[in-house]
Amino acid sequence: MNDVDLKAAIEMTIEGKLLDIATDEIGVGLGSLVDRGRIGFRLEGDALIDFVRRVIVGLVAGGASPEDDGFVTPDNPRGLAHFGADTPEEVADGVVAAWVAAGAPDPEWGDWRFNTPRNRALLDEAAESIAAYKASQKT
Repeated sequence: MNDVDLKAAIEMTIEGKLLDIATDEIGVGLGSLVDRGRIGFRLEGDALIDFVRRVIVGLVAGGASPEDDGFVTPDNPRGLAHFGADTPEEVADGVVAAWVAAGAPDPEWGDWRFNTPRNRALLDEAAESIAAYKASQKT
């Protein structure tokens, strides 16, 4: 894949994933980015790592931020992750470094998701409604 085609593939992926985030409150996972690079564009090695990093930069620049089930604590129930000043480049470098340190596997569900604060608020509201419903059923 030449540089022009790769740049177009990255831009198309960023736009598509930002649309996915806007229309599905669950967000998008690192696995979908890796699959897009590996399967959709047949990238491996450094080319795949570069593709994933550049897409993450675009997602964060578009308002998404990372979360990972490995960071979930009572004080951080969403598992939000922070890297330096949380610039798009720092976030991408941090997520990619963690992924590569693990051997750059095909990510599992819960491994690095990207979402917006608006969607997280919707999910929190839904969880509160469910909890209220369950509490009302106990009486």
